[in-house]
Amino acid sequence: MADLRGGNTARYRSRIGTGLYAHVVDVLGQEIIDGDIPVGTILYADQLCERLSVSRSVVREGIRTLSSMGLVEARPQVGTRVLPASSWDLLNPYVVKWRGQGPGYIDQMKQLLELRLGLEHAAAGLSAKRLPPELAEEMLTRAIEMREAYRSGDIRTFFEADETFHRIMLEGTQNAVIAQLADTIGVTLHLRGQDTRPGMVDMTAEAVESHVRLAEALVARDAERAQASALELVQLTLAEFEQTHTRIRVQ
Repeated sequence: MADLRGGNTARYRSRIGTGLYAHVVDVLGQEIIDGDIPVGTILYADQLCERLSVSRSVVREGIRTLSSMGLVEARPQVGTRVLPASSWDLLNPYVVKWRGQGPGYIDQMKQLLELRLGLEHAAAGLSAKRLPPELAEEMLTRAIEMREAYRSGDIRTFFEADETFHRIMLEGTQNAVIAQLADTIGVTLHLRGQDTRPGMVDMTAEAVESHVRLAEALVARDAERAQASALELVQLTLAEFEQTHTRIRVQ
């Protein structure tokens, strides 16, 4: 298993790199998910080249990447057509990022938290048996760092520690399928640390202490206690998020 001590925040970014190609993917991906490019729209390479000031080869590569995420589909005699949300790869870290920055962020937050209810409960039990002791101790260090950041109001540090905390646990299951979701969860937590919209940065002392209890259970290799703490943690976060948005709808 990879060394998880730091350097995780932007791991997903390396998949498409930087430069013009990454810019094309990012701009078009965000516009499709925001609805600025409506479902069913045919994308024409020449128009995109002119608008984005890039070559046809860059546009083709960007379209190929967006197609792999389910955002567009290229058909002979038809062209490249924008697909509906039902076709999107909703667990792809880039799709998660774009949805998290768009108008559908509330729905995504709730959906991912509901996914985590089952996922992290299972992951905690597996990690209690498989996580190397030094990484269990690292989780406890991160949980304590979260507690200190919460008390000082340091939101960015809080969510950076939170991202590493959950990545260690998910990858610590030594289950390749579960570990792949570490980027999906990680980008969500990364976005929360930079977003001031309602529900994104809400934190409570109770949720922070759930992280500490979970880490302590993993250090003790107590699978039952770890699972209970993981479930409690996500339930608290989901309840906090739902309460926040209930208040917003009422106002």
